[in-house]
Amino acid sequence: MKKKQAKIIEMSSNRVTTKELQSEIEQIKNNHLAHIMEDIDELKEDVKDNRRFFTERLDRLDNRIYWTLGIVVTTLLTFVGALLSRVM
Repeated sequence: MKKKQAKIIEMSSNRVTTKELQSEIEQIKNNHLAHIMEDIDELKEDVKDNRRFFTERLDRLDNRIYWTLGIVVTTLLTFVGALLSRVM
């Protein structure tokens, strides 16, 4: 065989047919994209759960800060009241 004929035969064996492309596209649509969508849905649920968890934790932390601030202010007012009563 001549070089040109051998090259043409080699190139034609490497070509992908439209049926093969169609089957690969269907496989991607049905398998890969479906799994990706399932993963995205699971991630959305996980993010909602995490948001709820951290919101609750921050609310508890806020309450603790307010209680601590209230105790500090009350104690400070008690000391100031005691000092003022001694001065007068």
